[in-house]
Amino acid sequence: MGDNPDKTKPAYKREDSSGSSAAGHLDSTGFSMAKHIDRLFPSASSLDNVDVAAANTGHRLHAVKQEIRRQLRAQSDSHQQQTQSIEATKAAIGELYTRISEMKAKAQTSERMVFDITQDIKALDFAKRNLSQATATMRRLQLLVSGVGQLRQFKEQKKYGEAARLLPAIAGLREGFAEHMGVRAIARLDDEAAGLQRSLGSMAFQEVQRGFDAQGLLVGDAELMHQACLCCAGTEEQTRVKDLYCELQLRAYVAIFQIGDDVSQLENVSRRYAWLRRILRNYAEEHAPAFPDAWRMGEELSRRFAHTTRDHLSETMATRDIDVGHLTAALADTLAFEAQCDKKFGIVRRNGAAVYESSGAPAESFVGSVSCAFEPYMAVFISGEQAKFEALVRRFRSEPGDDDPSLNVLASSTDLLYQFRESLRQCAALSTGQAMADLAQVFGQSLSNYARSVLVHALPRISSTTTAPLDALRRACLVANTADYCASAAAQLEQKIIEKVDGPLREQVTFAASREALLSAINSSIGALVGGVDAMCAPALAALTDAPWHDVQTVGDQSEYVLLIASAIEAATSVARVSLSGPRYFRSYCDKLASRISERYMTAIVQCKRISEIGAEQLLLDAQALKSVLLRVPSIGADDDAQPPPTYARIVAQGVGRIEALLKAILVPTDPADALVGRFLLLFPAAPRDVFRHVLSLKGVKPADHPAYLRVLQAHQRQTQLDKQSEVDKQSEVDKKDQLDKPSQITSDVPVAAVPSAYATPDPRSSSMPVHVTGRAPASAPLVSRTSAGRANEHSRFGSTAEHSAHLSPSTHHAGQSQTTFQSTTYANMPDPLGITSGPSASNEQCSDIDAQSPVLASLAANATATRTKINENLRKFMSTMRRP
Repeated sequence: MGDNPDKTKPAYKREDSSGSSAAGHLDSTGFSMAKHIDRLFPSASSLDNVDVAAANTGHRLHAVKQEIRRQLRAQSDSHQQQTQSIEATKAAIGELYTRISEMKAKAQTSERMVFDITQDIKALDFAKRNLSQATATMRRLQLLVSGVGQLRQFKEQKKYGEAARLLPAIAGLREGFAEHMGVRAIARLDDEAAGLQRSLGSMAFQEVQRGFDAQGLLVGDAELMHQACLCCAGTEEQTRVKDLYCELQLRAYVAIFQIGDDVSQLENVSRRYAWLRRILRNYAEEHAPAFPDAWRMGEELSRRFAHTTRDHLSETMATRDIDVGHLTAALADTLAFEAQCDKKFGIVRRNGAAVYESSGAPAESFVGSVSCAFEPYMAVFISGEQAKFEALVRRFRSEPGDDDPSLNVLASSTDLLYQFRESLRQCAALSTGQAMADLAQVFGQSLSNYARSVLVHALPRISSTTTAPLDALRRACLVANTADYCASAAAQLEQKIIEKVDGPLREQVTFAASREALLSAINSSIGALVGGVDAMCAPALAALTDAPWHDVQTVGDQSEYVLLIASAIEAATSVARVSLSGPRYFRSYCDKLASRISERYMTAIVQCKRISEIGAEQLLLDAQALKSVLLRVPSIGADDDAQPPPTYARIVAQGVGRIEALLKAILVPTDPADALVGRFLLLFPAAPRDVFRHVLSLKGVKPADHPAYLRVLQAHQRQTQLDKQSEVDKQSEVDKKDQLDKPSQITSDVPVAAVPSAYATPDPRSSSMPVHVTGRAPASAPLVSRTSAGRANEHSRFGSTAEHSAHLSPSTHHAGQSQTTFQSTTYANMPDPLGITSGPSASNEQCSDIDAQSPVLASLAANATATRTKINENLRKFMSTMRRP
């Protein structure tokens, strides 16, 4: 180190040059003394400068202490300055509080001064207002005194015009003194004004009364009477004047149209309205100047006339027999009169309310003022319309008219609907109330009667002897089109009546019953179509029944009767497609036709005497050909050869499937009986006895031998029921164990000696109690076995079966431990739920054989396999729960 001092200088200089960083290093909270020394003396040769480093460290320590002293002194000086600042702040706050207190005192003084000033101002305001009110009251009182004096003077002089102009002003002044009635002078003045007004009204009424004679003719001065009426305005005398004038004018009307006279009957109702028009013309020419325009005396006279006429007509119709023609004519004249009155007096309807067209003020319409008297007797009109429609339907039934080919409907339907339209138009002009709702019911009843009496009656009765069956089919299509046309018209008619009838009665308007009757007629028409096709196929089906199927030796091409059926179906369907107006009805025809032909084919087979196995095979071939014919029905006459709808294809498959099931049952030999019964149960799971008897009869089994076969069938059914009940009981036991047993600890009935120690844990309470199985069962433990000898008959239904056993997955408790057999006494020897082995050899062969025979059998086998798989899966889940640790 002493030989080469220059090597230590760079390290020492680095330490000096990085003093700030070193100081920062010394100030660090994670300071390490060893690292710091290593930084100062990185090599052995640098230890020669230990004294210099120690001196530098000492100088640094001294500088740090000086800095600490300086900081302490600065902190002490700062504390003193803060104390002095706080004291100065307290002094300033005290001075500020003093100034605020002084300002508050001055504000209170100013507030008291302002309050005193405002009190004086309020007193002056009250005095001014009271003085103004007193001045105004004295002025109004002066005016009232002056007005009462003038009114007294006008009364004595009979100056009705001046008095009428003065009366409103006096009335306004009297209202102003309503609060001062406690003053005797004012009360006396008010009583005097009221008495003068009453006296003027009485004088004005007498003046008007003297102006007309007993016949209602004007004999006084019209101008003086007009001024007198102005004095009665707004008082009860105005009503008296109106009553007087209307009574004088209508006195002659009541005398002329006395109840019971011929002139007062319904046929003379137009003369009543002519009389009023003459009176109104006389009023406009002579009497109108005698009354103020605001009184609307002409309108009032017309309204009184309407009320009197309504009462007369009500009493007349109640006491006399009513003719429908006179009733409708009188009602039409009345409605016209009401409309004319509204137009004459400027009454219109805006936003559902009657108003005066000129001013918009509320008004009372004349509509219904007289015509309401006819409403209770509109039943006569409705009865007449109903009788007319009933006669029309009877004529259509007895005298069928010529049908228009261009309309594609019966001509009678258009005539009936035209009569409906005319009747509705007439009723709408007469009444839109209960009569229109009743007429809607008559329309519905007439449509229903037309559907039952005319349309259904017009359907042809087609048989095998009908000379022109295709024409009859066209007639049936025409009836269906007519019913559809009437149903559409009924919906439109219902909507139109709902728009016209009064609001509260709209719920009564419905044509549901008539539409149901028309739809029933459509169904009957389609039924007649299908029946016609059935009649056209009857000879071919008869040939099927009469054929010697027991003597058939070989299976050839399809039989001739199938060609006859196909030609009949094609001809009839072509007519139906062209003649039926709606595609939905053609689809309905196809569906019903497929069902009917399948049923008739089945009936024809059942009616055969005897069918051999080869004959049954030939019939199966014919059934497939018939199925192809039926599947082509929806596309006959169409532009494209599309696939049949899925619903229709399903109907055909079901119908032909029953036929194929019957024929496949006939294919099975009668010996042994178990084989025949087993195949029959596969084909007919419900095991209908009548079908089984048909099978036996068609196979040539004598009736005396039928009971033996039925006993075998009953034994198979009983065994099947027992198996199902057994499976239900066992499944309920499994469910109970699932609910009672815990997933982690299952109690077994196996004795302790039968369970290895590796899978069992003894009960600490008693060594004789059942053990808790905690291990897993090995693969050699059978879960289900077929040991019952009673399954032989059941197996014969499904073919050969093999013994079935379910194996659980092997498991070991730990490495090197041997597998141990576990078998529960509760689930040992459990029979297969369906009586079918689950092994691949038997089940797959059986299902493939069934698939080759029939889709129906394949479906049954698939359902059985799915059910078996589901039950076995549930059992496996239960055993896996038992194996859970």
